[in-house]
Amino acid sequence: MNHPPAMGGRTAWGVSELLTSKANDDPAEMLKIKAAAADFQAREEARLQRLKSMQHMAGDIMQERQARRQGFDMKADTNDGDYKKKLDENFRKMQEAKEEKRLHRKEERARLGLTKKAKGKKKKKEESSGSSDESSSDESSSSSSDSKQKGKKSKKSKEWKVIMFDKFADPEPVQEAAPIDPEQGKREMEARAREREVKKRAKEQAALWAEEVKRKEAEVEAKRQQEAKRKVLEAEAKRKADAEAKKAAEEEEAKKKSAEDEANKAEGGEEKRKLFATDGTGRNVKAKTSAGEKSKPVIGGYFEGQTVYAAKNITVKGQIVVKNHAVGTVVGPSETNPSQRIAVQFAKREDRMIGNMNVVPAEIKKRR
Repeated sequence: MNHPPAMGGRTAWGVSELLTSKANDDPAEMLKIKAAAADFQAREEARLQRLKSMQHMAGDIMQERQARRQGFDMKADTNDGDYKKKLDENFRKMQEAKEEKRLHRKEERARLGLTKKAKGKKKKKEESSGSSDESSSDESSSSSSDSKQKGKKSKKSKEWKVIMFDKFADPEPVQEAAPIDPEQGKREMEARAREREVKKRAKEQAALWAEEVKRKEAEVEAKRQQEAKRKVLEAEAKRKADAEAKKAAEEEEAKKKSAEDEANKAEGGEEKRKLFATDGTGRNVKAKTSAGEKSKPVIGGYFEGQTVYAAKNITVKGQIVVKNHAVGTVVGPSETNPSQRIAVQFAKREDRMIGNMNVVPAEIKKRR
C-alpha cells in the first residue's frame, strides 16, 4: 500500500512510467518524464537514507522534541515582524478612512448650518477624565512601584478611550424647531382630512366595483350552467325520441315481416294444396293441364305435367313401391328437397298408396 510523502510512504504521484520510446514520441515530453523519474528516485533514496539514520538516533530525536516542546512560545513571531507590520499598515489605513469620513461629515454639517449640543457634554467628560487622571496620579505617587505601573497602564487606557471617543463619536445633528403657524397647521389638517376622505371613497368604490364584478361573474356562471343543463336535457330528449322512433320502426318492420310470412305461408299452403290435389281416381288434378297451358321446368330437363316412366324398380326401405317402366306424371319440384328431387304421380304403386313419389332424375326417363 502506497502512502503520501508526508507519512514517509513511497509514492510516485505525478511521475509517469518510462516506457520504451517510439519514433513518434515528443522529445520534450520524454525529457520531462525522465526528469520526473530521476527526481522521484532521488527523493526515494533520500527517504531511505533518512530512515536508516533514524534507526541509530531515536533517543536524540526524543530529547530534541522534548526541548522544543519546553521552549515553545506562542507569542513568538515566526514571520520576522512582517505580519505585525501588515496589521499596523491595515490599522493605519482604517484610521485614515475613518478620519476622512468624519471630516467629510463635519464639512457637510457646517455647510447645512447644523449645531452640536453635545459639545458641553464633551467638555464635562474631558474635565471628569482629567480629574480622574489627577486623582489616579496622586494615588500612584503614594503607592509602590507595582501600583505606579498599574496606574500608568490605567491612565494610558483612559487616554486611549478618550482619543477613541473623540475620533469616532458622531452625535446626531439636532435641527432647531421652526415656529408653528396656526393657519398653516389648520390647512395641513384640512388637507389630511380631505386625503382621508378621498381614500375612504376610493376604498368604497373599489369594494362596490369588486361586488359588481363578482355579481356579473355569478350571473355568467349561472347562465353557463343553465345552458349546459338545457343542452343535456335536449340531448336526453333527442336520444329518447330516437330510441322510440327506432323501436316503432322495428315493431312496424316486424309486423310487416310477420304479415309477409303469413301471406307467404298461406300462398305456399295453397300452392301445395293445388299441387297435390287429386281427383276421385287418384290422379293429380294439376297433371290435367291443357295442351296450350305453359308448364314450368324442373331439374333434370323435365317440365310440370310431363309424362315420364320409371327407369328401374323404385324401392323404399327395401320394398318395391314402383316397378320398372311404370308410367307417371311430373307434378313439380320436391317440397322437401326441390334442388335434387322431383315429385312424380305414378299411375300404379305396388304398396297401394295414393300420393306423389320424390325421385331423383336418374330414377325416371322420358321414353319407355
